[in-house]
Amino acid sequence: MSLTHLWLRWPALMLLASASLFLSADKEQWVPDSLSQKARRDYDDRAADRIDAWRDMMHRTANESEQEKLAEVNRFFNKYIRFQSDEQHWGKVDYWASPYESLASDGGDCEDYVIAKYYSLRQLGVDTQKLRITYVKAIRLNQAHMVLTYFPQPDSIPLVLDNLTRAIRPADERTDLDPVYSFNGEGMWLEKMKGQGILLGNPNKLDLWTDLRIRMHELGMDL
Repeated sequence: MSLTHLWLRWPALMLLASASLFLSADKEQWVPDSLSQKARRDYDDRAADRIDAWRDMMHRTANESEQEKLAEVNRFFNKYIRFQSDEQHWGKVDYWASPYESLASDGGDCEDYVIAKYYSLRQLGVDTQKLRITYVKAIRLNQAHMVLTYFPQPDSIPLVLDNLTRAIRPADERTDLDPVYSFNGEGMWLEKMKGQGILLGNPNKLDLWTDLRIRMHELGMDL
């Protein structure tokens, strides 16, 4: 994934409806049995097993503390998504897969881990304002990368959930990452991981994000 493809694209796409039109799904129904059946039809029994494991994790974690939710969701997707580049897996330079697509197809790259973690934590009740999908440069790898950042408080140093490591660490300890920009369902920021950053505008102007949300809406899984 190149930095060129990471930066903002501003197509003339119709924006998704406001939050009043978003679906609100019960934790017990957000990963329904029908999704496992779909995975079995679309892929195979092992794909259905991965969707079942996702549902089980969500149910098991629903009443845990927020810190335990972070740890369990991070551990689950780092384990269950097999890393593959978009070109290898989807035959595209850049594709943002839904959690269903990543798990059922048995593959995804850095943004797919982050998307799966973001949506799962949101469904588990973590406030959108605490979560950011954050583009960084991975300095040691000398390439663009994506992580999920979690702000316990608005002005606190965020924690970093990353597929490159099992450990969830504060951003100021991740000297191997250079932040670029971040977004969530409510906004987009020029990012400095030690603070909230500079508000840039509406995240739905990112065409890959808009396309992802349309597919999530079709699955009944947008938030």
